[in-house]
Amino acid sequence: MITINQAPYGSIYYTEGLRAAVGTTSGIDEHKVNVIYLGDGVYFTLKEVNRNDTENYIATLKKADSKMLVEKESLAERNIEEGNIASDIEIISRSEVLSLIKEVDLTIDF
Repeated sequence: MITINQAPYGSIYYTEGLRAAVGTTSGIDEHKVNVIYLGDGVYFTLKEVNRNDTENYIATLKKADSKMLVEKESLAERNIEEGNIASDIEIISRSEVLSLIKEVDLTIDF
C-alpha cells in the first residue's frame, strides 16, 4: 500500500508515490497495490487538479486493478466536499483505511 500525505504542489511526493506503486505492481511478484490519499495528499484527488504528469502511472495502476482511495475525514478536515473529488477516486472512511493498513504486508508513505 502506498499512502500519499503531501500536497501535490511544491514537491514531487505525489508523482514519486505513484511511480513506486507502479513499480511494486510489476515484476515477478506482481503485488496488488492500492494508493490512499491522506492529509494534504487529498488535494491531488480534486476534479480540477492537472494530472498530466501522472496519467500514465494512473492508467497502469488501473490495469493492475489497483484502487485509488481518499480518506473521507481528511476531506472534511479541509472543508472539501465529496462532490469535488475526481470520479476515479473512491472515498473511504478512516476506519476503512485502518482496516486496509492492517491487512497489508507493507505500507510506503510519501
